[in-house]
Amino acid sequence: MKFEPNFRITPGLTQHLLVVERHREALSILPITATLIASLRETARLLSTHYSTQIEGNMLTQSEVKQAIEGKKGGFPGRERDEREVRNYFRALEYFFF
Repeated sequence: MKFEPNFRITPGLTQHLLVVERHREALSILPITATLIASLRETARLLSTHYSTQIEGNMLTQSEVKQAIEGKKGGFPGRERDEREVRNYFRALEYFFF
């Protein structure tokens, strides 16, 4: 049985593929430094902490999560539980994944 794909490579599709390839090539020559990797990991931990705890009902915003993690205790009166939750979640991510 011969495989016969059900699509056509149009000039528009070809242009999009060329753009993707150009970007892929540009990214492949960028230097990946230890500092960049550490920064990406930190950003991923912050975002994961924010969104995961938000799903569970945490009301802190992304910037408030960052402040709480940086140790600005008591910055959000009445939301101490939320602060504690994000700090603990952030530490747990470090322990398990980073």
